[in-house]
Amino acid sequence: MLFDEPSYSDEEKELVSRYEDIKKSGETCYFDDEEYAIIFDYYINLEDFDTCFEILKSAEFQHPMSPEIMDCKARLLAAKGSYSEALSVINTALKIDNKNTDFLLTKGKILLGANQGAEAAQIFKFIASQSDEPGYENMLAEIGIAYRNANLFELAKKYLLDAININKESEELYSELGVTYEMCEEYELARQTYEKALDINPYSRQAWYFIGNILFTLKQYDKASEAYDYAYTIDPHDTYSLYQKGNALFFANRFEESIEAHEEYMDLVGYDTDSYVSIGECYECLERYEDAINIYQRALDLDPDNDMVMSNLCAAYVNFGKYNEALYWIDEAIKRNKDKASYYLFKAEALINLEQRNKALTCYQKCLKLDPVQTLAYIAIGNIHFDNQNYQTALLFLEKAYDLDNEAEDIKLFLSMTHYKLGHFDKAKAFLEQACSEKQNSLNLFLEVCDEAKQNPVFKSFFQ
Repeated sequence: MLFDEPSYSDEEKELVSRYEDIKKSGETCYFDDEEYAIIFDYYINLEDFDTCFEILKSAEFQHPMSPEIMDCKARLLAAKGSYSEALSVINTALKIDNKNTDFLLTKGKILLGANQGAEAAQIFKFIASQSDEPGYENMLAEIGIAYRNANLFELAKKYLLDAININKESEELYSELGVTYEMCEEYELARQTYEKALDINPYSRQAWYFIGNILFTLKQYDKASEAYDYAYTIDPHDTYSLYQKGNALFFANRFEESIEAHEEYMDLVGYDTDSYVSIGECYECLERYEDAINIYQRALDLDPDNDMVMSNLCAAYVNFGKYNEALYWIDEAIKRNKDKASYYLFKAEALINLEQRNKALTCYQKCLKLDPVQTLAYIAIGNIHFDNQNYQTALLFLEKAYDLDNEAEDIKLFLSMTHYKLGHFDKAKAFLEQACSEKQNSLNLFLEVCDEAKQNPVFKSFFQ
C-alpha cells in the first residue's frame, strides 16, 4: 500500500478478515500469491512483523517460486534491517521478472536503507522514465516517500511534486507532500499543501488532523482545537484527534473545555493515565488543587509506579499548601527515577516552604549536576544567596540564568535588585526599566526590597 494511513478497498478488507478468521479457527488456509501479498501489505503497514513472518511461512510453502512472495520477504527483511539478505531475495525475484517496476522499487528502497544512495538513485531514475506504467504517479510518490524516510527531503519533494503534476486531484499526494514540508519545518508551506488536499476533499480527516498539528506547532491553539474537532467530527473513531483537541484547549487557556474533551476521550477509550494527568493540570490552572490531587490519585490507581504522576502530586500539594505531603510524593518519584533533574526542583520548592533552605540548596545543586542548563535552578540558588546577603555569589548564578534564558520570569527584576545591593546603580536601573516594561508590579516588588532607591539620585528620573 502506498500511503502512511492506507485506505483499503472492501475486497482487501474482506480478504484480511477471512485470513484472520481462518487463523483463529486453526484451519489450514490457502490463498494465491497475489492475495497473500495484499494480506502481507496490511500487516507490514501496521509494523506487525510477527504476523508478516507467519504469512510468509504459509505463502512460501504454497508458492515456493513466487516472485511476489519474494518481494514481500525482501521488504520484511529490510524493515528489520537485514539489508544484505533482503537484496539477495529481491535479486532472485528480479531474475524471474526483471522488468517488474514494483520489484525494482523494492530494490531501490533496500539500497537506500543500506546507504547505497547512488545505486538506489539509478534505479529510481529508471523507474521515473517509465511514464507508460500504470499508476506511474504512485511510483513517483513511493520514491519520494522513500527519500523522505532517508531524510533526503529535497529529493522527496521533487518526486512528490512530479507525482502531483501528473495527478493534481489526489488528496493523498498533497497530504504526503505536506508531511514532507512539515518534517523540513516549512510549516506555512505544509499548511497550504494540506489545504489543497481539503480543496479536493473537505471531509478529509487526515488533512484536518495534520492542519491541527501545524497550528499547534505554531502555537495557534484555538485554531488547532478547531481543526482537531473537524477531524474528530468527520471520523468519530479518531479518538486521538479528540485527545489532541483537549491538549490544544489547555494551551489556549480554555481549561474547562479541555477537561470536557479529555473526559469525553476517556468515555470512549476507557480510563487513561495521560488524560487524568491532563485533567489534573487543568484543575491546577483553575486553582482547584484538591480536585487536581484527587485526579492524580486516580491516575496512580491505574499506574501505581508512575513517577511523573507522583511529581504532579507534589506540585499540586505545594500549591495547596501541604508541603509535607508534597515532600512525600516527590521522594517517592525520586526513588523510581533518580536521574530526573526537574524532580529535585520540585523537592527543593517543598523544602523552601518548610524553611529547610540548606536541604533545598542541595537539591538545586543536584538538579544542576543532572541538567547544567536548568535555568530555574540557577535563579533559585541566586535568590537563596541573595536572601543570605551573599550578593556577589547571587549575581553569578542570576547572570548564568540570564545567559541561558533572558526571558525567564522575573530574571530582570532579580538582577536589578542584586545589582542595586552591590551598588551597581546604573545596571540596576537598566534592568528595572526592562522588568517594568514586562510586568507592571515589578516596581513595587523592587521597592519592597530596595526601598532606599527612592532617595537615590540615579533613580530620580526613573521615578519622575
